[in-house]
Amino acid sequence: MTESNKYIKSDKFAFDLVANLARSPGAFPQTGKFSSRVWAQLFGMTEKNFKELLKETGIPHFKFGSNVIVDAKDFWTSQKKKEAL
Repeated sequence: MTESNKYIKSDKFAFDLVANLARSPGAFPQTGKFSSRVWAQLFGMTEKNFKELLKETGIPHFKFGSNVIVDAKDFWTSQKKKEAL
C-alpha cells in the first residue's frame, strides 16, 4: 500500500464519506465525546488518517493523555459549516 503525503490512498473513500456526512448523519453518534480510535472505526479509516482529517478540517478536539477526543456535537457543527461554504 502506498502512502501519500496526507493520507493512505485506501482511506480516500473514508475521507470522501466524512466530507459528505453532514447531509445524513443519522447512523452516527450525535452526542457524546469519543476517542479518535472510535471515530476512525466508525468511518472505516485508520486512526492516523482520522487525526489528519481533524487537522485538515479544523474540527475542534482535545488531547487527553495519548488519546484525541472529539465531541460529536463539535464534529457535526464543523461538517455543517464546511457544507455551507
